[in-house]
Amino acid sequence: MGLLKDTEMNHISKLLFKWAYFNLLLCGTWLGPPAMQKAGKRLSMIKKK
Repeated sequence: MGLLKDTEMNHISKLLFKWAYFNLLLCGTWLGPPAMQKAGKRLSMIKKK
């Protein structure tokens, strides 16, 4: 079975990715664990309101 061969599972995966892309990623929804939102960022440089 080829990786890009048209199968039912491949079709469902493409539909789920399309939904997630347009409904979550383009809206800026954070999909990762909460601890990763601040990981690796220099928080001292961010102005606090």
